[in-house]
Amino acid sequence: MHLSNLPRLCVASILFNAQHFHAHRPYVRGGKIPNPVVPPSPEKLVGTNWQLKEIHGVPAIPEPQELFFETEGELSGYDGCNWFSGEWNTVQDIRTNVRPRIAINIGTSTLRMCRLTAEAGEQQSNFMSDLRQEAISFSLSADEQELTLYHTFGGNDAPIVMSRIPSPVDPHERLIGTDWVATGIVYPGSQDELLPVLKDYPITLSFSKDQIDGSTGTNQYFGDISKMTSMEFQVTNVGQTLMGWEENHGPRRFQEDAWMSILTTVNHETESPPDVVTLPYTLFDERIGDTDEWTQVLVLGSFQAPLARFVPLKDGMLQPPGPYDGDDKQDTPAIKDVYLDTFQLAGSNWRASNIRGALLRSDADVTMFFKSKTSVEGSGGCNQFDASWEKLGTLIQINGTEHPLILEHMRVEDLVPTKRYCDGMMSQVENYFFSGLAQESIFYEFNGEELTLWDAVMGEDGHQTRGMFIGRFDNVPVPSWEGNSLVGMTGDEAKAVIEDINPSLQVQIIPEGWMATADYRLDRVRIFVGEDGNVTREPQRG
Repeated sequence: MHLSNLPRLCVASILFNAQHFHAHRPYVRGGKIPNPVVPPSPEKLVGTNWQLKEIHGVPAIPEPQELFFETEGELSGYDGCNWFSGEWNTVQDIRTNVRPRIAINIGTSTLRMCRLTAEAGEQQSNFMSDLRQEAISFSLSADEQELTLYHTFGGNDAPIVMSRIPSPVDPHERLIGTDWVATGIVYPGSQDELLPVLKDYPITLSFSKDQIDGSTGTNQYFGDISKMTSMEFQVTNVGQTLMGWEENHGPRRFQEDAWMSILTTVNHETESPPDVVTLPYTLFDERIGDTDEWTQVLVLGSFQAPLARFVPLKDGMLQPPGPYDGDDKQDTPAIKDVYLDTFQLAGSNWRASNIRGALLRSDADVTMFFKSKTSVEGSGGCNQFDASWEKLGTLIQINGTEHPLILEHMRVEDLVPTKRYCDGMMSQVENYFFSGLAQESIFYEFNGEELTLWDAVMGEDGHQTRGMFIGRFDNVPVPSWEGNSLVGMTGDEAKAVIEDINPSLQVQIIPEGWMATADYRLDRVRIFVGEDGNVTREPQRG
């Protein structure tokens, strides 16, 4: 049948239907229909962070809103005043050629009260109400650097354009590189009450990637961070410098003892700190009085049971230490006064309390006796050893705190142990101890009555620095001086022997029964003599 033979009505009907069909499928030269554009997958949002650029056709004003898609189901953001967190999920749509849609559920938020301008308040209200839609569609630019959210209103789409910004650091990384000064700490027996820090002797706290350090108000302290999360951090190998006290029971000493007990959490049953101390913490913003200014606050412990409260340490908040003028009683000591000049180990004896993180019993026989300027002997807990040693120098590290970290550098050579067979835990401890001493060099530091050893490692600046913890030792009486007992010698003869072994020591001859000060100084040796002027007991440091 030819078309010309059809009734005119049929022809018109065919032509009309053809036009209607092609109105939905545009004609393409060559006769091919293009594939529809594939919308972006919501998975592309995971891990991305965005800042408001334009909302409803109006450029964003300063302090723009932010939106961070943390994981496949969690998000957080900033509304221009407060930080919020929430959840998000994909809204399924059977259509394949439409923009994907997501649903956002805003959960918790900080509770800052901000005095916003009318424009800022309107921007905040529009942004947050748009996020709270039942579902919101989105699109990504070709380079994935621009996100557009579409608020549907009255059948029209009102775009919210956001620019991609770097993802925020993990919550716990906000502490790294920060410096703090304490406004209050809890003293033992104060029933969780934060007491003010001494005005002229501030407590400071600084965080690096794997260490803390700071000032107790008088001495410098330090420690290693073994673990850090968004809610707590763990410290170990805590130590401090030692400065003499005018008054052993004064407020400065009480403050230092209170702060160091927080860092070490002394177990009063064993009278020794645990290997690792866990400190919960909270970071939050707080308004400064009745002003429009805010400050960040760091609380150690919890709000119900705080341990210490800190605010950021800013330039100029602390006065620098005054110059050393030879007066031991000045209130702001310089480097010379920060630590006792006891780094000459000759004539000192030490018993280990901790080797590579393993706490040792009081009867564990891991010792080091520096019997002269060149020789050292001791025990690894099973085998005895002899070795030679030499001091290599001094390392002073400036850490941005009141006082620098001062370490001594030494080398132990020609270590010869006995060959007794050992097994069990002490065998492993001995291997750790001997391998630590056998390194090319090690760092050491006095901390009151303690000696601490560390591996020497190459730092990022190309210089050697403190590495892993080797061991901590308590000072114990020396069995002899360079292998010889001084008992029975005259006081002057004994003094000459001690000064020859270690010229840095202050040697005093004191008659038995005479009064002497009760302070403890490792740079001093007292020789007690009888009525005949002869030594009555083995002289000791202290």
